Amino acid sequence: MSPTTAYRSGLALVGLTAFLIVWTTIVRDDGSGAGNFMIILAAVVGGYAVQFDAAGLARTMAGVATMQLILGLLTATAPITATLDGGAPKAFAFHAVFMLLWLASAALYRKAARGTASAH
Repeated sequence: MSPTTAYRSGLALVGLTAFLIVWTTIVRDDGSGAGNFMIILAAVVGGYAVQFDAAGLARTMAGVATMQLILGLLTATAPITATLDGGAPKAFAFHAVFMLLWLASAALYRKAARGTASAH
């Protein structure tokens, strides 16, 4: 059975999000890349663990969004962040944007899961 449009859209959004995280981490080069790369790794490992099933991917991406939020809170409240240009608000906004992208992909996967469930 071929993946639905929602599933393919979710996959494209995950790919775009991962690319943007890698790109912005390289451009910023502020030493915080390990946490960002671990979030991408969590998305990949989680997808593999659920065998890339739409319902499982929806839960995985919701979990990854939660991880992104926590990383944002940790980064924004780190003492070193106060010394950076823009400080805590800029750091939290950076992570919040990616959290929203992960949540959007979770919603697409959830829609795909509902579509395949009703087809059976």
